[in-house]
Amino acid sequence: MMTLVCSLAGARQASALPTMIRLGYNTCSACHLSPQGGGLLTPYGKGIDAAQSLRHGELRAEDERQRRLLYDVRFQMGGSILTSDAQASPMRSSTFRLTFRNALLTSAHTRLSYQVGLETPSLGPSRSGATSANAFLSKAVFEYQPRENLAFAVGRDALPSGLGLPDPDTYLRKQHDPLGTAYPLQAKAFISGRRLELTPYVFGPGLDEDRPLRQHGAGALGGVDVWKHRAILGLSARASRSDAFDRDAVGAYARLGFGRWGILAQHDFTSRTTVNSGTTPAGYVTGYTQLFAAPLEWFVTSLIVDDVRATGPGAKRVYRLAPTAQIRISENLTFVFSTRDDFLRSVPRRSRTYSLGIAVKSLQ
Repeated sequence: MMTLVCSLAGARQASALPTMIRLGYNTCSACHLSPQGGGLLTPYGKGIDAAQSLRHGELRAEDERQRRLLYDVRFQMGGSILTSDAQASPMRSSTFRLTFRNALLTSAHTRLSYQVGLETPSLGPSRSGATSANAFLSKAVFEYQPRENLAFAVGRDALPSGLGLPDPDTYLRKQHDPLGTAYPLQAKAFISGRRLELTPYVFGPGLDEDRPLRQHGAGALGGVDVWKHRAILGLSARASRSDAFDRDAVGAYARLGFGRWGILAQHDFTSRTTVNSGTTPAGYVTGYTQLFAAPLEWFVTSLIVDDVRATGPGAKRVYRLAPTAQIRISENLTFVFSTRDDFLRSVPRRSRTYSLGIAVKSLQ
């Protein structure tokens, strides 16, 4: 009845992620060049990446922060099979993505970074023959870091979030902003102290949206280390305007780690008002909670719960349960397996997705 294929849509992104809070890493900057996290690793981050794999080995000691050119290549493939009460037979899909990431050190305090790639759309059973890949530019920023606890970035990138996880950010954004861009143009600052993290930002259209949906606005994140670099609690706020609608959001997030396990949580309330429509504003309460455990450094399991409640036009309630396992074979190869149950409350309906993701990356 069910077959296992591979899909980036269902599989979780393979990366270190904020689960590192369990080891006392309360920010991303220790392991990543960008203070927002994701992307290229520092020399220390490469050592951590290698140490958390099944086939770990020695890493050459060198100060790559001062190397002029850094880059890597990442290939991700995945697939899923979906079964639901609304369809008679399972639906299969697969996705492939090739990404090139580059960072050019232009001075002791400035850097140019970008991320480009190719990806195929999801391939379902009704499609046949060759399918062209779509090019994407997910990052193109100029970064300036005058000192260790202060950095600025200007360019196209994902907006900052409390957890910095691509999967919940994408899923929750599609609930209240399905046609918006994932990578707007923006200017942001990263300010950190002994116990404080603050990220104010302004943003504009990514220019890949329809003109009425092109948004501009501002937001901020603020978090406090409340316990030994293992418990971060924070608040977020964002306001955006476009010709079609106004959108305002407030939220809270938490990153908690306790040795082998921890909890990541992010909850937001969003109000979306259609301009000049006279209709009742739509409200969205979105939540993401991940309970994770690492019985071995190269093996991380988690149970993820997503919850979306919408009021006003298009009222609904959806929640997801997703047990997930990530296995790092080496610093070059990671497997992610997950199942996901989606429940739609307004119409009694349930669907289940089985997913397998594979990520292969080069080492410079």
